[in-house]
Parts: sequence; C-alpha cells; structure tokens
Amino acid sequence: MVQVWGWLLGPDGSVLVLLEPDTGAALLPGGAPELPDGGDPPVTLRRETREEAAAEFGVPLFLGHLRDPDKPYARLRYAAPLTRLGPPPVDPATGRTHIRLLATPEQALELFDWGSTAADQVNAVH
Repeated sequence: MVQVWGWLLGPDGSVLVLLEPDTGAALLPGGAPELPDGGDPPVTLRRETREEAAAEFGVPLFLGHLRDPDKPYARLRYAAPLTRLGPPPVDPATGRTHIRLLATPEQALELFDWGSTAADQVNAVH
C-alpha cells in the first residue's frame, strides 16, 4: 500500500474533492502511510484527511484498490460519510491550502482522469 484515498460523502450525496492550489488537479482526500499510522489504512486516511481538508468522517467502507502495472503495490480506496468540514487548513506536508469542493459523484468523475476505474468507484458509492 502506498496511498489511501476516500470518497467522503456529504448528507446530500456530494463528494469532497480537493484541488491542487498550483495546478487545479483534482484529487480525493488521503495520502501516503506514515509510521505513526501503524500500517492501518483507515488511520492513514483519517490523518491525511484532517491534514489536507480539516474533514472528519464516519466508519469507512473498503471499496477496492488500483494496481500500478509496473510496480508491486496498490492504491486503496474507501468510502465514508463526511461528518465535519472545518476551516481550510494549511497541509503540513506541502505548506499549501487545497481548494475544497463538494461535487456530485458525476461531477467528481469528470474532474478525475481515472478512466473506467473511477466510474466503477462512483457506482459503488451511489
């Protein structure tokens, strides 16, 4: 596991999407595991989501993973209810503040360049 990302869903079904402040590239909250996470993917997701988006979420549901065909690891995907969204934080890892959007799952799909894998994930979170 090298990355853990979450489809965090608001009560209205919207998805929390982050935009890179420099490029506008869209991403889901989440990131790379660190030693204090103890190898627990939901712990990584919770820490990264707090750092990047000042967001909290309920119990995460494992959706699956994306494999890199050239490398021996996977990027994990979870879905969880978004329970709190605080003021936009400065990400301690990058020193930048992500732009946060609440988008429909279909809008989020259009922002990502993930092909059919993203469509499968959007269908899973509906």
